[in-house]
Amino acid sequence: MAKALAEKPDEVVVEAIERGGGTVAIKVKLADGDVGRFIGKAGRNIEAVRTLVRVASLRDRKRVFVDLATPSLSDQAPRRGGNSRGRAAE
Repeated sequence: MAKALAEKPDEVVVEAIERGGGTVAIKVKLADGDVGRFIGKAGRNIEAVRTLVRVASLRDRKRVFVDLATPSLSDQAPRRGGNSRGRAAE
């Protein structure tokens, strides 16, 4: 599904990680330009994907979570605790 939504399907990477206790985490890595498309307007696309995965996982009696893993976005995130000028609070 992620490759079908992406403009650059060759850059889509999907990993499933067993966390124990019948829980599985699915991480979806996308190109920067495809993140918004995958999330969709007001989060509708990603919620639809999560719902489909959740329903499909019921027969295996597992809890499955779908998360986006985009390293370039986390590198650009502002740091907490500092002010906008980079000086310590007085």
